[in-house]
Amino acid sequence: MTTIVSLDIETTGLDENREAIIEIAAVKFNGRRIENEFNTLINPGKHIPEFITGLTGIDDAMVRQAPRLRDIAHELTAFVGDAPILGHNVKFDIGFLRKAGLFEYQQTIDTYELASVLMPTASRYNLGSLGQQLNILLPATHRALDDARVTQAAYVRLFEMACELPLEILNEIVQLGDFVDWDASWVFQQALKNRSKEAPKAKAH
Repeated sequence: MTTIVSLDIETTGLDENREAIIEIAAVKFNGRRIENEFNTLINPGKHIPEFITGLTGIDDAMVRQAPRLRDIAHELTAFVGDAPILGHNVKFDIGFLRKAGLFEYQQTIDTYELASVLMPTASRYNLGSLGQQLNILLPATHRALDDARVTQAAYVRLFEMACELPLEILNEIVQLGDFVDWDASWVFQQALKNRSKEAPKAKAH
């Protein structure tokens, strides 16, 4: 297995060019084993809208003494290392971090895109709904560490599902993935590698 970092941020809004991060969490894991966790509030240098406080429970007073993003950037990049970064709708999280000059060339993985392929009949793909549909007992709360943990647990289940696909379907997904820019191809490549290792053993029985 490969070490992966599940990462989640909370922000003052959706636009990476105008808004700022207020919380970052990362969960380093290998398969089901959690290796380490990183979590900090961030001072965004601007007012947190009431809507965001209502959603996350994070208000201006809570971040007043918190570090700025640039103050923890080195610690965060050291924590992540060169591991692939996992997120639910990862382009959102990585967009804010790349705007700050972080993780520009990192491999990214998206549980949203994985679920849309592996669970085509799912009623909804937001993190809370996905967690429930995968029978994950952890809550998705719009707090960064909780959501990074749920994303990690969802990934483990989704990877198992990918590994259970018929070999010819896995092959086809990997080949089609070569032609598009999406954040799930790496996972299907890993699943195919896993299956390819098992194939000779299966024939030997």
